[in-house]
Amino acid sequence: MSHSQPKSSNRIEKLNSLIQQIVGASLLEILHGSIEGLVTVSRVETSGDARWAKVWVSIVGGDDDKILERIKKNIYDIQGNLNNQLAMKMPPRLSFFLDTTPRYVQHIDELIKKIHEEDGDTI
Repeated sequence: MSHSQPKSSNRIEKLNSLIQQIVGASLLEILHGSIEGLVTVSRVETSGDARWAKVWVSIVGGDDDKILERIKKNIYDIQGNLNNQLAMKMPPRLSFFLDTTPRYVQHIDELIKKIHEEDGDTI
């Protein structure tokens, strides 16, 4: 039995994807050459009424606090870029969060390698 998703949910998914692209490009511009590490927009969660959007950033090989501070310092520019590029009367307000999933995955990989090394296996 297949359930079709409501249109509003599909609209929010498209909006999430668009916000992810726009914010990703803004971050590339703002952070380029000023930080070490790789910063990506891992996901966006827009509220059902499209008034708010949580932007999850993943940071690999960089200083989390320094990078998040730089993003927050430039939030008005990032929000402005979004407002200019979205064809909406009231674009969602952005808030940023650190996504630690990639770091957790890397930690698990390291633990698995260590276990295999101790057993004499190689991966």
